[in-house]
Amino acid sequence: MDYKKRFYVIAAFLGIYICYIWYNSFQTVIIDGPKYRAKVEKLKIDSVPIPQLRGFIFADGHELLAGSLPEYDVFLDFKSTTIPPKDKTKSMNIPPDTIAYYFSDNGPGAQALHEIDPSKSAAEHARLVRNAYSQRQPRFKILHAVPYLDYRKLRTQMPYFKKARYQNGLISEERAHRYRPYGETRMGAATIGSVYAKKDKDGISGRGKGGIEEAMDSVLRGKPGLGFKQIIRRHQTDITVKQPVNGANVHTTINVEMQDILDQALCKRILELRAHGGWAAIIECKSGKIKAISNLERISDTECAEDHNHLFEDLVDPGSTFKTVSYMIMLDDEKITPETKVNTGNYPDARGEFIYHGQHIRDDHPVGEVTADEAMVQSSNISIAKLTTQAYEKDPQRYLDAIERINLLSDRVLSDSDKAEIKQVGYLRKLELRKEFPKAQAARHRQMTGRSWSKVSLAQISYGYETQIPGIYILQFYNAIANDGKMMRPYIVDYIEKDGEVIWKQEPTVINPKICSDKTLAAVRHALEGVVEHGTAAGSAWLPGAKSKKVKIAGKTGTAQRFNQETKNYSGAGHNVSFAGYFPADDPQYCGIVVIDARPGGNFGRPGGGYMAGPVFKSFAEQIWALKCNKTLKDITPDTLHALEPKVKKGPLAVTKSVLDALDLDTLKLEESIELSNPANNKVPDVRGMGASDALFKLESLGLRVNIVGKGAVASMSMAPGTACKRGNNITITLR
Repeated sequence: MDYKKRFYVIAAFLGIYICYIWYNSFQTVIIDGPKYRAKVEKLKIDSVPIPQLRGFIFADGHELLAGSLPEYDVFLDFKSTTIPPKDKTKSMNIPPDTIAYYFSDNGPGAQALHEIDPSKSAAEHARLVRNAYSQRQPRFKILHAVPYLDYRKLRTQMPYFKKARYQNGLISEERAHRYRPYGETRMGAATIGSVYAKKDKDGISGRGKGGIEEAMDSVLRGKPGLGFKQIIRRHQTDITVKQPVNGANVHTTINVEMQDILDQALCKRILELRAHGGWAAIIECKSGKIKAISNLERISDTECAEDHNHLFEDLVDPGSTFKTVSYMIMLDDEKITPETKVNTGNYPDARGEFIYHGQHIRDDHPVGEVTADEAMVQSSNISIAKLTTQAYEKDPQRYLDAIERINLLSDRVLSDSDKAEIKQVGYLRKLELRKEFPKAQAARHRQMTGRSWSKVSLAQISYGYETQIPGIYILQFYNAIANDGKMMRPYIVDYIEKDGEVIWKQEPTVINPKICSDKTLAAVRHALEGVVEHGTAAGSAWLPGAKSKKVKIAGKTGTAQRFNQETKNYSGAGHNVSFAGYFPADDPQYCGIVVIDARPGGNFGRPGGGYMAGPVFKSFAEQIWALKCNKTLKDITPDTLHALEPKVKKGPLAVTKSVLDALDLDTLKLEESIELSNPANNKVPDVRGMGASDALFKLESLGLRVNIVGKGAVASMSMAPGTACKRGNNITITLR
């Protein structure tokens, strides 16, 4: 066959092949297309969201406050067809003798389940598994909410479960669990917030619930991905269409060390007083950063737990802590001086009261005739009410305008419901947006234009009533006093970070650069120091207060009746007692407020902020000042109980000298130096005078079993030094 004929033959075959391909394509796509598409749809399950990782919340030292960790629900599939059974029917692939061995009452599989979930005995776990196997259950849940490490151990180390999936029928479902390492009910839990477990309309769980979790939800939450599951050759395969976007991390201003100190001090005082609860917060004076915040309710005689963020959410009468506002206004308006005299009419032998338009105003203790400065120190209701009404009775609006001028109540944007209520009752607020605390309440300060204004309102407001204020306003006001008159906006979100990069940072915000003149500020600070040094917060030998010998504290006490929601008056609901102040008084670094909820039935007599709330502030201030101060031991005056220089226990000379150098102490007359390693020839060494850790190391190096009694330095030994000993011998050392 010549070249031309062969070419035609090949071209004919190619043409036939091309036509065959076109025919089959037409058959598949057009004629059989609906059948094949139906098969694909039958194999494909509806698209499912792919969970994203919620961002973490950190403290100022990068300690984790809240994070998402995986947890697992674990199932056994007893109707698996992943391996074709011999009889070609949908029967189980796991042999009965395998189940009988691993899940007998004491079988290794049952023991493994009991180790992971000890709420059921091994026999109970085994019985449930055998029953599910006999009923051919396809998804029998054997474990719920298993932490990652336990799940990893189950899959890699435990009998039966470490087999391949197609040999044990194991199925797991992973989900994110929100974890707070410092406690679910303490350490600022209300401020941090929580996360809803219930899934939303997108099928993803994890929206923020309260606190930072809710306020920063859009930042923390991220975006879910999209995928679907498909069965290919009897295997379920996950196919990702869109990758999830993980949330960003929120770094807060909270200091874990300060938070722990405040939390413990507040809980201790609540339990001592058997109070209903209490809350406290500390901010950094210069910046307004919230360093610690605690909101506790007593739930038993030995335990407290966080409830909600009282600092921002409670509308309460501030009581006597508001007297400082009135005192500052009158001084700055030159209506009074610190030396202005006022006669309360209230003496030890003639208890009087101030009657203003029918309102009876009393003092808890007699103060007689005092200066305005001393009236603040003794927290006299009569004095402040008399001075305020004398100064502003003819023009109350001047007094109200001064409160607005201080910007004491500037904070948030009002909701529509707030606006409607304030219009009705005659309150007035000018506010700025704050996003960190979405449930924060707007302060309500009564105005003359409102129908609730009365002839006694001026006097009532002057010493802390008829004004409902969340504690944050009082805290930022006292912080302004500590901060040389500059009012800072308190905040808790420091910066937001994503993939190691800071994408947003909050800077300190000045609400009011100067709340009053320097002269007024000096007089106010002098009065607040007097409150703690010899006034209502000083305390006594038998009654605690806020006064400290270690750090100078200034502040003001407050005692206000709680509003009774049932009777709609101030009768029978107890008191809120408080202390607001700062330290050290001569160079303020931190400002704080402590409030105790003193409802009837507690372990206290007459409620008072000085002895009820003051000790919490004192305890916090002393501990923080001890941690933050830069003084060496040589700079600190010795007290009457302890010598300046500590007794040094017997130990390695070089190590002891290193410690003394770090403490900036001169080399002391040291005890006999010893070598901790290489004990001599199986003879009991002399460890008397040593600390427990060194003595334990020395003795256990010989193989001795050591029992320790007491604390301090080793005073005696049950085996005499130099005695021959063998490994395993028991020896008791007594410490004193």
